Amino acid sequence: MQPPTTIRKNKILKAVVEAYIKSGEPVGSKSLVNTLDFPVSSATVRNEMSELSEMGLLLQPHTSAGRIPSQEGIRFYVNKLMEKQPLSSSKRAVIYDALSYADDPEKLLKITVNTLADLTGAAVTATTPASDNARIHRLKFVQTGRQTCMVVVIASTGLVKTRLFKCDYVVTDEIVRVYETLFNKSLEGMPVKGVTPAFVQTLAVEMGDLALLVPGALAAIMSACGEIGGFNSTSAGRANVLSGELDSDTLKGLIKLLHSSEAIEALIIGIGSRKIVVGDESGVPALRDMSVINEPYNIDTSCSGMISAITPLCCDYAYIVSALEYAGECVSKFLKQMLSIEDL
Repeated sequence: MQPPTTIRKNKILKAVVEAYIKSGEPVGSKSLVNTLDFPVSSATVRNEMSELSEMGLLLQPHTSAGRIPSQEGIRFYVNKLMEKQPLSSSKRAVIYDALSYADDPEKLLKITVNTLADLTGAAVTATTPASDNARIHRLKFVQTGRQTCMVVVIASTGLVKTRLFKCDYVVTDEIVRVYETLFNKSLEGMPVKGVTPAFVQTLAVEMGDLALLVPGALAAIMSACGEIGGFNSTSAGRANVLSGELDSDTLKGLIKLLHSSEAIEALIIGIGSRKIVVGDESGVPALRDMSVINEPYNIDTSCSGMISAITPLCCDYAYIVSALEYAGECVSKFLKQMLSIEDL
């Protein structure tokens, strides 16, 4: 790929990409002339488009058809030509109001992906990557029945896992308070990966006779911590990207990818910190006609997880980037509030 060598070529390429994003149809020189902000003849535009094609930035699907951007053309557009698009106040309100209803981190991420899938028409995934640094931030206990209780394990990454357990005695408000005092004192700040069977046995020994009253709670905490230590994701809007014109092999691969947490994990790890991945850049055959747009969220100085939108190559990149950026800001804000973490 060669970059355009003149300002005029840049403007024509930008106009072609944005016209294609809007219509999904090949763009002709005659229709393009009226959209440009400088006087130019149709013949000149046609010549410039021909040169952009020779550079590998535009494609001509059929001999008599107009041009469409190539993957290289889209990459040049998002890198050099795309203008930042502020999210409208109405869209910001939709995102903020929806997320404000969440009362725990897991629900927050589920609402986030559903809201963004509706607003962008993309398949959206929110992930909490496995982290060796995840720690127990807080433990909460909720009575769920006469002899049943639920432990809520909140990790430093913002992930929340719950487990039910049964007691051999009637659960009271006083017992719930004892649980919270006892286990938070023993486990707050503990690395999640350190809550192993050996550690739990040692903790039980240290508790003495009291351990006889909490075996169910100990097992539930260990089970929840085991899940927190792994990769977690929640997705919405899969059907949004399965309705386009895809060949059968690509469609099968895309369906498999979107329904596999292992495949999503490999994709997110492979993408790393890249914000926009276009087509073949992902290295995933099923995504050769797709782009992946990423936005991190955090609850401290490091990334706590990623919000990712999988969308066809022909999409409104500026709008989706803005929507994900604002959603990332909101998720970070609400997570800090839920976990009582001050802005750093």
